[in-house]
Amino acid sequence: MYLVDLREQIRSSDSLDAALRSTDGVWEDIYEAMEPTETLWVIAPNDYRDGRMWPCALAFADYIRDGAAFDLKNTISVHSREATTDEPDLRPSYCDILFLVRDKRNYQFHKDRIRVSHVYEGNEWGDDRETGQSAYHDTEVRRYNPEGKDPGNVWLREDRTQTSDQSVDETGTLSLSEAVRRCVLAGSGDGETVNALWADDFEDAITAENRTMNDIEAGTL
Repeated sequence: MYLVDLREQIRSSDSLDAALRSTDGVWEDIYEAMEPTETLWVIAPNDYRDGRMWPCALAFADYIRDGAAFDLKNTISVHSREATTDEPDLRPSYCDILFLVRDKRNYQFHKDRIRVSHVYEGNEWGDDRETGQSAYHDTEVRRYNPEGKDPGNVWLREDRTQTSDQSVDETGTLSLSEAVRRCVLAGSGDGETVNALWADDFEDAITAENRTMNDIEAGTL
């Protein structure tokens, strides 16, 4: 697994184009170094600077795929409103994590490891129906999974303890470290090395799940 944190690259750049160019060569090198089953997760928050929004996540998604033959499998949105109360009114309220793969037929993704707690069996999506059709793959899927429910693209912490019917009583934000920990669980195997570029802040989230962190540098892959 590879993890790239672009927050500092974006903060220290004078323009979105400069932020993109600061990663020249990185994506090609990672693509060549990756095994077909490995995954790439890129923390790419949007930014608001000098009266303009920088759509960093989408810009980097295009830039990465222009530089190497990655497939973008998903974009994870992590709410961050509580962490930005001291910033100006116009600001992004979430951070994006891009999920890219080298081989869309062989990449690993362990979804059951990151499922969130469930509501009552049979009542969560379609009354008492036990199966349904996937909106993405047109295949039959279970409507109840004993491992929990699909976390979806927007990750929130749910509190169901305040009432007796297990409905969602309150939602809260996840920390970025917790979101990265979930990415590690879903995108790597037990004992796998996580190659981290500019991602020192997440060593605890990586090693807590029995992974080894390999701190890499741009241009040395």
